Amino acid sequence: MTKKTSQFGFYDKGFTLIETLVVLTLSAALLTAVLQMYHRVRRDVSQLTGHLDENRLAQEILQKIAEDIDRLVAPGFDATIQFRNKYDNRYNSAQLTIENKYYGKGNPPRADVFERVVWQTTYDPFTQSLILYRMHDGLNYEDKVIESGSDVSPSGGLFIPITDGLTHFELRSQQGDAFGTAWTSTTLPTAVQIGISFAPLEELPTGRLGVPEEKILYRTVAVDRTRFIPYQFIPRKIDTETLPAVDPNDIDVDAEQIPADETTDLQRPEESDR
Repeated sequence: MTKKTSQFGFYDKGFTLIETLVVLTLSAALLTAVLQMYHRVRRDVSQLTGHLDENRLAQEILQKIAEDIDRLVAPGFDATIQFRNKYDNRYNSAQLTIENKYYGKGNPPRADVFERVVWQTTYDPFTQSLILYRMHDGLNYEDKVIESGSDVSPSGGLFIPITDGLTHFELRSQQGDAFGTAWTSTTLPTAVQIGISFAPLEELPTGRLGVPEEKILYRTVAVDRTRFIPYQFIPRKIDTETLPAVDPNDIDVDAEQIPADETTDLQRPEESDR
């Protein structure tokens, strides 16, 4: 800042051109740094929010599949669960079919489908990922309000797309400690383990492309939770004859009462003072 003498004898304060340019340069540098920090924080927040949204969507899908299993595989119905896994354009794809039946009139009674739900994934070449579909069909209407008074469900038999962008959809059957990648039996498995992920494919230690285990969200759904689980309590028998007559941990016990083979490492107080 410089001072100049005016014609009236007073001093006028002002900035030179160089000082003004220096201030503008420092202000621009500070503004650039603030904007870069803002964009970095915004990008990190966007990535974190997207990651949370993917996990929330995966959890909602797992919850919906678990509700279908609990509802259809209920006591009083002849229910079946069947599924299979396959590789579809390097992605792990699967199909799950849950079905229960009821028996009407006739001799013998004829079995009809009361409710059927199918979950399956299909490769989409446009998004280069898997699309998850859900189909509901059967005598039982899923929406009692919209479909009331109709003899045919308008959505029955249609595969409704739930979401795209899936990179892994896997089903496993659990029988004790054993897991299977397919279940086509008419009997029910003990539990069904469902794995889902939106993470991109990576090269696994085996050499093939896939989603790492730590990036797959799993949920194990028990089948028919009201079933009777046999349990037998076996009491433990303790042989009291093999127990020593004197407890060696009792501090009031005299050393002379302990057998000779148990006093090898013990010394009497008067002997230790010598």
